[in-house]
This record gives sequence, structure tokens and C-alpha cells, in this order.
Amino acid sequence: MHLAAALDLGSSAAIAFVGAGGKKTAMGQLTGEGTDEGYDVGYTTTTAMPPPPHLPLTLTGPEEWRTDLEAHDPPIALAREEVADPARVDRKVRGFEASVVDQLSEAGLFDWLLVKADGARRREFKAPGDGEPVVPSTATHVVPVASVAAVSEVLTTDVVHRPERVTDITDIDIGDTITAAAVGTVLTHPDGGLRNAPAEASVIPLVNKADTEPQRRIATDVLAHALSQTERCSRGVITSFESDVCEVVSAADIKEEGRDD
Repeated sequence: MHLAAALDLGSSAAIAFVGAGGKKTAMGQLTGEGTDEGYDVGYTTTTAMPPPPHLPLTLTGPEEWRTDLEAHDPPIALAREEVADPARVDRKVRGFEASVVDQLSEAGLFDWLLVKADGARRREFKAPGDGEPVVPSTATHVVPVASVAAVSEVLTTDVVHRPERVTDITDIDIGDTITAAAVGTVLTHPDGGLRNAPAEASVIPLVNKADTEPQRRIATDVLAHALSQTERCSRGVITSFESDVCEVVSAADIKEEGRDD
């Protein structure tokens, strides 16, 4: 299954990605899928990001973006300015305020607008900090992401961005082993993956790096817990972009199997 079909994007969508462990890879996958289908795809951020290597980049201001973008054919990445002396990467760009992304979404220049809405410092898992995530109000879809590789690791900054926030909303402490239930809790908690999601947006948690069958079973356990704690999400997605895996897990199926505990 294609990721776009798993997320039920349709022909027009603004998709905000939050969390850790696969945002940029998922955005790259959708860029390719959308382009193959003939859709005009834009790729941007409300925080900062390394420029995607597979796309041309346009730097533009909040007043000039329409003219600048009309001069380029999609797919395209867009941002406001370069980040001086970026940490952990060779190059990084700063994106736009949510209000500007709303304007981009409403302008009709893109069929799909992909938005990286927070940062994770290359960790496998995170919970949002103060002021995060910055989700545009026009987002039709919000995709909270976590990597299955975090499960069974120790809750430290080596694996998790903002581990103290994870302890605030789960039953594990710094230094404890990260459980599938803890990851699932964060993915759909009001102070986790649901934070700042527009009321009308479709929220679909995604568990990435499920490269093997045992990892896919763990990812299913993560989603079983995530989907059991909210009526907001009717399904989740398991992915491995390394192994070409994209599977939908529905809340109804989880309940039928008795795994919603």
C-alpha cells in the first residue's frame, strides 16, 4: 500500500508531521508518490529543517512567496532563510510561522503541502515541549510519528528528545525501559501527538522502522495502545521505508482482537 492511501490523502491535503523517528523520510515518500500521481507537492516547515536532498529549494519571505513560487515548478521545498552555524547537520533552513503556512495552503499552488511541524534532534521518539508542535490551522491531516526502535531502549536523551516530557504523560521514569504502551500513550495523548492538532484534522499515528516481523508485531502493540485511548483516531500506520512496508491498523480491528488494553 502507498503511504498516501494509508493516510487517505485524496487530491488535496495539508499534512503536518510531528514526533520523531521518520518525519522527513515519510515526507520524502509522499513527495515521490504525489509527484508520480501528477500532484503539485510543496515541502516546508514551521520550525527548521535540513533541506531535502531530493528537491530544489526556494528561500522566500512572507511577502514574496507567491511570486517566487509561481516561477518554479513543483515539487519544491521552501523556507524563509538559512540557519547560520547549524548544529548536527551541514546545512539547515528556517521555515515559516504557522500563519504563513496557512496562506501557502490556501493559495492553491500545491495539491499536497507537507509540513514538518517540530524537531526531534534525530532521536527515535519524543514528546512535545513548550510551544510545540507548530501545526498550521489549515492542516487537514496530522501524523504523529515514533520509531519502533525506541521500544525496549532506556528512556534517556540518547534515544528520546525531551524524555522529561515523556515521564509527564506516561507511567515510566528517566532510566526506565521504554514500553510499547508508553510510546502509544505519547502518540495520541492530548499533550503528545494530539497537541495543537486542528479540531477538524484527521490524526493518524505512524510507527516507523518496523523492518522485521517481530518489529511489526511491536509496532502493532504500540498502535493498539495509541488507538485505545482516544476516539480521535480511527486507524494508524506501520511503516518501514527500508523494507517497503506500509500497513494500516484500524481501531475496529484492534477492538475485535481484544488488544485495546
